[in-house]
Amino acid sequence: MKISEKDYQYLIDEIEKLKFHNRSLLTLIGNLHEEKLENTTIHEAVVSFDLSKNDLRELKELIINYDKNRFAFEQKALLINPVFSRDNLLFIIECFVNSEMFTTMGNEILDDYKKINN
Repeated sequence: MKISEKDYQYLIDEIEKLKFHNRSLLTLIGNLHEEKLENTTIHEAVVSFDLSKNDLRELKELIINYDKNRFAFEQKALLINPVFSRDNLLFIIECFVNSEMFTTMGNEILDDYKKINN
């Protein structure tokens, strides 16, 4: 079955609408329940940064195999997804920790970054 370019563009537009609505809904929920959203979860970060399953799988492997080489860590993260700038990457790792996922390695990475900032 072949899809026309018009139909393809329609589907892309509909996907973008869904992404927008997901972010809008997340923002609305956050505004209504600010006190409950002090610690952002990985689920909220996935919606906010529009991350794919593959992005998460590769980032998980990167976190698990962290070798204290921050420069290489950041470069590999950027290759996974350009949204993984240093600040975003640390925020997402913090979200994993908040969600009680990869807490040991996540905290180790966050501690390493805190050391260089102090």
